[in-house]
Amino acid sequence: MGSELLYLENPYSTECESKATFVEFTDLVVDRSMFHPTFDGQPNDKGEVVIEGRSYPINDSWWDGKWVHLMSFDTYPQDVVGKTVLQKIDWNIRYIHMRFRTALFILAGLAFRDLGSGSRLSQTYDDQAWIDVNLDELTEEMVKSLEAKANEIVAQKLSVTNRVLTKEEFQQNADLTAFSKGKVPDLENTRICEIPGLPPQPDMGTQVKNTGEVGKINIKTSLVKGKINKRLTITLS
Repeated sequence: MGSELLYLENPYSTECESKATFVEFTDLVVDRSMFHPTFDGQPNDKGEVVIEGRSYPINDSWWDGKWVHLMSFDTYPQDVVGKTVLQKIDWNIRYIHMRFRTALFILAGLAFRDLGSGSRLSQTYDDQAWIDVNLDELTEEMVKSLEAKANEIVAQKLSVTNRVLTKEEFQQNADLTAFSKGKVPDLENTRICEIPGLPPQPDMGTQVKNTGEVGKINIKTSLVKGKINKRLTITLS
């Protein structure tokens, strides 16, 4: 039992009704959430919650492992538990996060497929995103190659799909275990993102439907003692 994660079921949906299950001043917990919380390198959605005709702007949302908490600038009515509330997300912010996240998954997949490199961390913002790759050396030529191949995948407008695997199915999937370096998530079920031609990757964020929606991927690099920093920062155009 916990908040139903509607943003995973349909990341293109922008509104939903839900029931309030807990409230404490500016903290509201709901039984189903359209808001993506800050999690797995993706920042929280912004938007508003409407309660009995009044709007409460959402500046933060977080997941406690079970419930999604919607944090407002304003204090919620303290008698809201059990009542229906309307959630509305800011689509422009959601969509740029979706585009950046898919771009990062493309780069992570290419780095693993073509360079044998895992990816340590990634983070999405409203205007840029970055990913750390695990390589002893990364040259300008390698970066240019990654960027060109990533934009080829964008131009192909490939489908981006998700499915859920049990822990046993995850362990039996050679591509997943290789990408994850044998680390199986300690979860009963794991959501997987798949892009044709790239290795499947565990995913708990929102993605676009096809790679064509990402736009052109631009990789910015910096030199450290004659080598490229292992953190690749990207913008989209």
